[in-house]
Amino acid sequence: MGFNRPSKIQETALPMMLADPPQNLIAQSQSGTGKTAAFVLAMLSRINGAEKFPQCLCLAPTYELAVQTGQVVEKMGNLCVNIRVAYAVRGNRLPRGTKIEEQIIIGTPGTVLDWCFKLKLLDVKKISVFVLDEADVLIDTQGFLDQSFRCYPIKTPHNLLAFLF
Repeated sequence: MGFNRPSKIQETALPMMLADPPQNLIAQSQSGTGKTAAFVLAMLSRINGAEKFPQCLCLAPTYELAVQTGQVVEKMGNLCVNIRVAYAVRGNRLPRGTKIEEQIIIGTPGTVLDWCFKLKLLDVKKISVFVLDEADVLIDTQGFLDQSFRCYPIKTPHNLLAFLF
């Protein structure tokens, strides 16, 4: 992947995201500084590949960013045994009753809500890592704030790790 040493955001954020017990994090940094790599490493480190259900949910404000983030997950996770990604984005229609076995779900708020509540494909109570990528955009964009919080898995702080970037 071309990493020689961590960027400033990675150097600051990774120890918090990889800590045991886990710590929630809100981070801000300019584009191209390695935020995606940081939260992807944290997601991959917290997933159990032997468990065949969604454990991590990452929301992005656009289809393009969701796909781009998923490609980073796939590239960084290619050596992780049995870890797979599902895309909850427009055009990726799954029939009701489909059993999602991928551990990482990356998608946009509207499609994730459909998967959770309309189609009942995704149980957010089983999510242990929740990432809001470009959280400022998700919060500022009309409708995304409500949708993002409806996707937020309600758990005790010890069971859920949340990263807002």
